[in-house]
Amino acid sequence: MKEIKYEFAKIKKISLDDLYQGSTKAYQKLDELLIDIVNKEAPITMNILKLRLRTSFGVDRIREKAQTIIDNEIKKLGFTITDNLYDIVLWPKEGTFNVDYLRVGIKRTIYDVPYQEMVNLAASLNKKGEELYREILKYFGFEVLTKKALDYLKFIEEKIWELKDLLYR
Repeated sequence: MKEIKYEFAKIKKISLDDLYQGSTKAYQKLDELLIDIVNKEAPITMNILKLRLRTSFGVDRIREKAQTIIDNEIKKLGFTITDNLYDIVLWPKEGTFNVDYLRVGIKRTIYDVPYQEMVNLAASLNKKGEELYREILKYFGFEVLTKKALDYLKFIEEKIWELKDLLYR
């Protein structure tokens, strides 16, 4: 399995107060930051994107009002969106691309790793079911298989079989 270092976009500070007041400059900065993050870090789950934006805003939590602004800007910017079972995954406007690696160097939960990446890890382990799930958990440094993680790992296993079916048709 090929691993590459996770590349981070440079985070610029944005004032939430300016966004709430409708500042054109603040919205422009947000759009530039969103484009930067998605183009550099895609595929990226909304959860990781919010983590990156919290750094930009200097807050511990993104409130509903800010999330609504972010969601509207994401729609306006036309990013490609895919489903990751528990979260959406953002891709550049041009669309999804082939992911043949697992990115390392960022602390992510198992379900913050887009399935397009996780499939590579799972396929390289060449195991099935419970044995596969335990190996993946170990890879990420987890010991307990939660219900949510189990559901996501089953989702990943299904994606592996879907991809194999497509390859061998």
